[in-house]
Amino acid sequence: MTRAKKPAPDVVSGPSTDLAALPAPVTAIREKILAALEKNDVEALRVPIDWNEVRPLFAKSGTFKAGTDPIEILKALSFDGRGREILAILRAVLAQPFVKVARGPVTLYEWPAFARHPAPAATNDEARARWRCVRFADLARSNAEGKPRPMRLGIAADGVWHYFWSED
Repeated sequence: MTRAKKPAPDVVSGPSTDLAALPAPVTAIREKILAALEKNDVEALRVPIDWNEVRPLFAKSGTFKAGTDPIEILKALSFDGRGREILAILRAVLAQPFVKVARGPVTLYEWPAFARHPAPAATNDEARARWRCVRFADLARSNAEGKPRPMRLGIAADGVWHYFWSED
């Protein structure tokens, strides 16, 4: 009987705020997301979502019926049912430092860094900024450390937006 190999653990960099260090494709999709956020309408996220050949993941497989419109998923995940909470969280997540994650042959850039490198907030403002990255519905769900799960955004080095979710 052969045993399946365990995948190598992710190699995660330290937190960074140096946006100039991001590969050009990552910067391009990040800017598309930020431009959509400026419109204050969840429907505007359709442009960066559809920029990918494969849509980003917003929830675990099976949470929504296959083929569900991604904007409807974001609205459903939002406490207000209209997507405003998701817009605010996405804005807060992208304002945080990021980490570079090497996962086998794939390199991802993930926001916020504190989701991978938990550290106590140095100031009340930093603590509030981190709490803005947590969905209201996730306040009761804890991660392995017993802390609420922040929303995380992952973009591959080639500019493909992989996920925006609070899943591990």
